[in-house]
Amino acid sequence: MLDDIIIRIVLGLIIGFFVGLTSIGSGVIVLPVLTVLLRDPITAIGTTTLYAFFTKITALFYHIKLKTISWKISLFFLIGAIPSTIIAAIYVSGKNNDLIFKKNLEYSILIIILISILSIFLNIIRKKPIYRKNKKFYNFEFINLFSRKILAVISGLFCGILVGSTSIGGGIIVIPLLIILFKITTKNAVGSSIFLALVMTMLTSFIYGLKGQQDILTAIIMALGSIVGVHFGSKLTTKIPDKFLKIIVLFLMIFGFIILSINTL
Repeated sequence: MLDDIIIRIVLGLIIGFFVGLTSIGSGVIVLPVLTVLLRDPITAIGTTTLYAFFTKITALFYHIKLKTISWKISLFFLIGAIPSTIIAAIYVSGKNNDLIFKKNLEYSILIIILISILSIFLNIIRKKPIYRKNKKFYNFEFINLFSRKILAVISGLFCGILVGSTSIGGGIIVIPLLIILFKITTKNAVGSSIFLALVMTMLTSFIYGLKGQQDILTAIIMALGSIVGVHFGSKLTTKIPDKFLKIIVLFLMIFGFIILSINTL
């Protein structure tokens, strides 16, 4: 019993560091690990979202101080994310006895992670912008303020579905979307995604918790271990070069994909 507690605290410490540094870890790493430990993907999703919520509270405090949150984009993002998160969480949590659905859910999670890996990888290796400064169409100048708000709402709708149904998306999907679509820095994408993920995981964990699909003790123990890790990770965010931060994000994605692949395939 003591060994299990120590393992969970250390795991929370390590993951907390990367959550603070990149906002990625609470879903893409914890979910594969808990899916293996708890032997049930839906309980793993419920536990992961609860852990993520606890961890994001600490991380959000540091990123507010660091002023790395793009509040306007985030608020419009939540207009789409809040209702879609609730609907997706209610639907998936109601499939607890459907074994075929659970297996397909694991495959879907793998596909989501793989797509995110490819998007970040292409963003890293691209040496030149995909647009030309003298062509407004390619540098997104044609998108006015109203259109950007609509784009943020649609992005939030998409990510809310992913977080509510898989617990993945708060960092692994939101960060690429914010970087690629809204052209904000990785540091601001990290801070904004932590705020957005906190709201989405709060809603998701509440719904799964109502149906008893959580290992609350595991989530709390890991979250306690994350407090110290998040502190140091968040402080390093503004000191690491943008491109290197993307590389760290990429390797975290690959690690989570490998863990879940071993368990699923």
